[in-house]
Amino acid sequence: MAVATILFLLGATTALKYDPVLPFHGNGFTVSRIPLPKNPQPMSDLKVAEHVVPLKRGNAKSLSSTYVQAMRGRKLADAGGGRLGTGQAQLTSVEAGQVFLAPVTVGGQEFEVVVDTGSSDPWLVVPTFECYDPYTGDPRDQGECYFGPAYNPSLSSNYQRVPNENFNITLGGITVPRQKFGTVDYAAWFGDGYSSGLIGFAYGTLTSAYQGEDPTQDRRGGTLLYNPLFVNMYNQSLIAPIFALAIDRDPNNGGLLALGGIPDIPHSPYWVSTPIESVGFFIGTRTPAYEFYTIESDGFAFSAFDSAQFDVQGTNNPRKTPIIEAGSVIIDSGTSLVYAPPAVAEGVNLAFDPPGRFDEDYGAWYVDCNAQPPVFGVSVEKKIFYVNGADMIIPSAQDVCISGVQSNNGGLTILGDVWMKNVISVFDIGAEMMRFAAREYYTMDEAPVPVTT
Repeated sequence: MAVATILFLLGATTALKYDPVLPFHGNGFTVSRIPLPKNPQPMSDLKVAEHVVPLKRGNAKSLSSTYVQAMRGRKLADAGGGRLGTGQAQLTSVEAGQVFLAPVTVGGQEFEVVVDTGSSDPWLVVPTFECYDPYTGDPRDQGECYFGPAYNPSLSSNYQRVPNENFNITLGGITVPRQKFGTVDYAAWFGDGYSSGLIGFAYGTLTSAYQGEDPTQDRRGGTLLYNPLFVNMYNQSLIAPIFALAIDRDPNNGGLLALGGIPDIPHSPYWVSTPIESVGFFIGTRTPAYEFYTIESDGFAFSAFDSAQFDVQGTNNPRKTPIIEAGSVIIDSGTSLVYAPPAVAEGVNLAFDPPGRFDEDYGAWYVDCNAQPPVFGVSVEKKIFYVNGADMIIPSAQDVCISGVQSNNGGLTILGDVWMKNVISVFDIGAEMMRFAAREYYTMDEAPVPVTT
């Protein structure tokens, strides 16, 4: 089995490294649910984690946003409008999402890597890698992939090529011995100048190891399964099978990743739990190229009136404002904004004071940078999680702001960082559940940090 050489192209392996690998609305792709293992364990106790990783925010296009914008672009193109996919709109810099970086130690060498909930493989780039354009597949100078320091196998204290690897990887103070990981020889990558690779937190079924040493012979669907880093952490009883994200509002801080528990930050004592319904992004094969953690939402609550009461229970009480557009929603830290059904996006943005305006050319809602945002929240298991007004107005250019809630163009609904900054998101992989608690209100200058004694 060859894991030490993985052809990595935007989260997926491919047989033709010169082919374009970035999905866009003209490409043939499908999005559908992925069956989960269906052997859930009891839900883990939500204890404060001993292992908490401070995250650094990176200025780079996230993998998840690439797939999100492909889905939105196809829906908009099918409707015959908009310029999504041209890369010319002011909105694109925000829609590109962001990446979150964590420090890791691999074989005695220290790196920063992207934390990604939509892929599974842990990997690092090597000094001799070849860089390719994600849009065209054309070769590029190494610098255009914009990686940080490369992993040098000759300097590793315990590197061996498969099948007899002994790769020790440490994340958040947890060392996993003999961890398989990929060394990337070919990359089409949107780098941030700091990260040297990636650690995936999706299910282990999404790994991308292939038989043999020649990546040009790799075929989708021919992967060899192995346990990625987080799976090994809980399989070896190093932690409980959960991780949690607390995304920070302060742009200078990324937030916290808790392994095996939750971060010790202020939050509501009331938790909700809801089943995970994984959704995969497929490009011409039965093997997903990317995976999203998905849940069912009761709907969206919004109003221009601070005193509004919402009919979460669906009683049709005329004194309460109904919530609308129940359905599946993707939870994704790599997406900056909330992408809601068109009726929700329109209702929310018209409730700004002054009202937002929709730009037909770019398919985006713009708002006054000093506007008063409406009340806005998402209901999960009959509990509304509200968004702080500070997260509803996003600076895009000088004196130009976009709304934090945009239309999904009739496609999948995405709850990105605009919403995630206001909750602690727990991924209970063992129980196949997601769990949420509201964050305590905090301002830009009050970055959440672990409580120490």
